[in-house]
Amino acid sequence: MQAARTQIERSDATRRALIDSARNLFGSRGYAAVPLDEVVSAAGVTKGALYHHFPGGKKDLMEALYETVEADFTERVTAGIAPRLAEGEVDPLDIMGAAIEETLDLSMDPELQQILLLDSLAVLGWSRWREIADKYSLAVVKSLLAAAVEHGSMKPLPTESLANLLMAALSEAILMIPRAGDQEQAKADASRSLKAIIDGLRA
Repeated sequence: MQAARTQIERSDATRRALIDSARNLFGSRGYAAVPLDEVVSAAGVTKGALYHHFPGGKKDLMEALYETVEADFTERVTAGIAPRLAEGEVDPLDIMGAAIEETLDLSMDPELQQILLLDSLAVLGWSRWREIADKYSLAVVKSLLAAAVEHGSMKPLPTESLANLLMAALSEAILMIPRAGDQEQAKADASRSLKAIIDGLRA
């Protein structure tokens, strides 16, 4: 049993090292500019080990990296709005607004832009990109909308379709930022537009 656990731990460590290596290299130079040999060398493993964990090679590694960074991103957004949640009786739409602002702030980070908003979308395609993003954040949006309806601060709208529409709008907003000539202005414009959408939901 101990030997099996040790083997699993070694395997997990190897996978983690490859993802960490990819994050450092792709995040600083971009997916297309980094050869697979460099990722393997930086991780201190063999190419055979990489293909054991990621049979599709560089693309599969990019998908695993994107999912890891997306999970971290969602966790950071949640941590950023935690003080609002701790206030007690607070309007869920206000929490939604705070989560959107935190998302826009984090989308200014150059490493996150490169991995989350540029490379992963180009490599994985829109459908898979959104599928992974929704896996981590769609449930949060749905729960906040449902809470807002219950709270009485939001119009009684269908939360399932509304959550998907809001996610699409937020996705487009953060995708605009790294491609804009003036990122600060793009972020400010996105913030105003999304706030107007949220305000339009209020009862």
